Amino acid sequence: MKKSRIALMSTALVAAGATAIGTATTAQADTTNPTTNNTTTGQTQTAKTSQSELDANIKDAQTAVNNAKDKTGQAQTAADAAKGAAVQSKSQASTAQATTTKVQTDLSTAKTAEAEAQKVADSATDDAINQAQDAVTNQQNQNQQLTQTVDTAKTDVDKAGDSVNSAQTVVDQTNTDATQANQTVANAQAQVDHAQDVVDGKDSATAQQNLATAQQDLSQAQTNVKQANDATKQASQAVSDAQTKVTSAQTSVDQANQAQSAAQQNINTATQAQAAAQKALDDASQHQGSTQTFTLGTEYVNALKAYNDAEGYNLNSSDPVVQRLIKASDAMSQMLKFQSNAVDKNIKINGRQDLTPEVLSQLSTYAAQLINSMRDEFGAVTNGSVKFAGDIADEVTADQWILAVENAHDVPAINRAAAKNGLFSKATANMYEDAALAKATSNLGEWHLTLDDFKQMIFTSLQSFMANDEEWSHANSILGAAAHGKDQYFGVSFSDSIGENVLGAPGKTLNFDSHFAFVPQDSSYWVDESKFDKTAIKNETVSANEIKQLESDLATKKTATNTAKTALATANTNTTKAQNTLTAAKTTLATAKQQQTNAQTTLTNAQAAVKTATAAVAAAQKAVDETSASDATKQQALSDAKAALKAAQAVQSQKQASLTAAKVKLATANQALAQAKVKLANAEAALKAGQQALANKKVYLDSLTHADANLAAAKQAVVDAQAAYDQAVQALKVAQTTADSDAVTYQQLQQVADVAKQVLVAAQAKLDQLLQTKALNDAIDRTNQETSQSKSAQGESMTNTEHDMTNGGGTTLNTKYALGTEHATTGGDTVTLKAHRALSAEQATTLQQRKRL
Repeated sequence: MKKSRIALMSTALVAAGATAIGTATTAQADTTNPTTNNTTTGQTQTAKTSQSELDANIKDAQTAVNNAKDKTGQAQTAADAAKGAAVQSKSQASTAQATTTKVQTDLSTAKTAEAEAQKVADSATDDAINQAQDAVTNQQNQNQQLTQTVDTAKTDVDKAGDSVNSAQTVVDQTNTDATQANQTVANAQAQVDHAQDVVDGKDSATAQQNLATAQQDLSQAQTNVKQANDATKQASQAVSDAQTKVTSAQTSVDQANQAQSAAQQNINTATQAQAAAQKALDDASQHQGSTQTFTLGTEYVNALKAYNDAEGYNLNSSDPVVQRLIKASDAMSQMLKFQSNAVDKNIKINGRQDLTPEVLSQLSTYAAQLINSMRDEFGAVTNGSVKFAGDIADEVTADQWILAVENAHDVPAINRAAAKNGLFSKATANMYEDAALAKATSNLGEWHLTLDDFKQMIFTSLQSFMANDEEWSHANSILGAAAHGKDQYFGVSFSDSIGENVLGAPGKTLNFDSHFAFVPQDSSYWVDESKFDKTAIKNETVSANEIKQLESDLATKKTATNTAKTALATANTNTTKAQNTLTAAKTTLATAKQQQTNAQTTLTNAQAAVKTATAAVAAAQKAVDETSASDATKQQALSDAKAALKAAQAVQSQKQASLTAAKVKLATANQALAQAKVKLANAEAALKAGQQALANKKVYLDSLTHADANLAAAKQAVVDAQAAYDQAVQALKVAQTTADSDAVTYQQLQQVADVAKQVLVAAQAKLDQLLQTKALNDAIDRTNQETSQSKSAQGESMTNTEHDMTNGGGTTLNTKYALGTEHATTGGDTVTLKAHRALSAEQATTLQQRKRL
């Protein structure tokens, strides 16, 4: 092949990869010249790094980056942990220093106490102890005397206080007497002045004028009393009227409240009744019986009778009797549709443990309902029959018997179940059950089935019994046409077995077989009836008619509730109106009472004014009479007034002297009280000082008496304090050493982390450089390819084509748009690549991935 050399002139690409590739090297790119295989030396190509070597370098660089990241994370984690330890140990060292300072102070205090105890012990001779004891005794005697002094002083204070109180009482009384004497003198002086004016004739005209004015005032006051009295009567009537309205309004409020309470009680009763009706409906809905029936149709019944009459089991399947029954079976089967129940869908059955007696009872009752829709009542679902059916299913499950595989009843299992329930169990053939393949599923774990699914299995099983186009012995058994009659106990259950390739289904399947157990009431079937509970299971299902009745009752209760709510709303409105009326009536009553009070006040004031005016008229009339009297009478009145004044003044002087003397005695008593209080205070202070002295002397005596013990305790306290101090100092040294060590460890580990970060930065830089070089190499490859494609367009063949293998379509890559560059062909084989932009790291990665494809 011809060796082509192409010069690449991409300033942007060279700038992007310069640091990665260093100096240029030379590589060969093989292309095919359509005209010759001779090597051409006039063409050049920019050198690029070996692709495999570059990929290996990138892989190693990426590994180095990853390792550096791990080491950096580990180093920083270790440094952070060391930092936390350093902070904690520094805190512990600070705590140890504080503890050391405290115990050092305690040691100093203990040593001082020891020195004091030593001094006391040195002085604790027998003489010193005796002297201290005598001092205590003497002080106790002194304190007794001081106590007596205090008691005497208290008595003196009490007596002085009584004297002050007595003196104060006298002062108060004489002051009252003096005040009254002063007023008497003033009144007498006014009477003298008035008598003198009468003698002098000064008040004659004035007296007449005052009398006229007083009489006029009295007349007006009497008019005012009449008006006020009328107003008071009106106000009282208004109060009476308002009170009547309040009483009436209160009665209305009471009646409205009673109506409201009754309405509330009615709504409570109605609401409770509605809730009870709702609960009854909800409970009934949980037990609502299925309306599912199993309709055979007249043609099927007649065809089956004809089959039985003709002993069809001995006829060929092509016989018209058999063909008629087959057609009737197919028609009937197409008309049958299972009715699903939403409540049953919510009852989960995920394993045999969920097939409880209660669930099996429901299923048996459902099956009995379907069977009864095909024939007359045939018997009862009892506790024993349900248990028997369940035992059959358990035994069959234990045998892992699959009906579709064995194509026969598991007679041993049926016999074992029969023996458990007191039934004949020595049969060599099935005597009790009809069985069918009910369901198969590939889900081998939890069943994830519901009660609705199992009812559908019952329905499907009955379909297979009644219309399988092969045999009708099961149909006759279900219809009670077989031996032993219709009086039977009935139950249904299901076995589950895992099989492989059952009925051609690939793989393992979980297979459910239904077991319809019929126990004839014929005594020949019974061995031990005590093992079989013949108690009929109460059918708790609720019929559709009962549901309708409950719905109707609920609707009636809702209507009653709504009616009660309306009545309550009306009662509430009436109560509000009555309350507003009562409030307005009470406001009117309060206003009327205030007006009544005002009117009564006005009347009282008017009546008082009448009394005052009457007195004024009397006084004015007296003044007129005095001015009209003879001169001798006037002169005698003046003399009498002066004599009365003189007598009043004499009494005044006497009362004033008594007041002065009483005040002197009060001052003397207060002074004596003050002196007694001072003596009491001094005595109490002396007693307090004596008590303190006694306490001090007792302490001193105690210290002498127990000097040796106190000294020993003080010495021990010093020993303990010294030990605590030594321990604290040692702990401080350890804590400080640990803190210093942790600080150094943190600094060292942080330095290691910093170095690891530098290594990571260097590794990342190297990886980035290699990725840039990779991008540059990929760009070179695409440019060479485009050059080859250009030559191919001129008739040359192209030997290398890149394909996008992501979709397997072999689509040729258009790298020009991926790179975002423009290419121009120059003369000869030289191509200039003009890049719009340098490659980013993301672009380089993308180019690397596409190159690998």
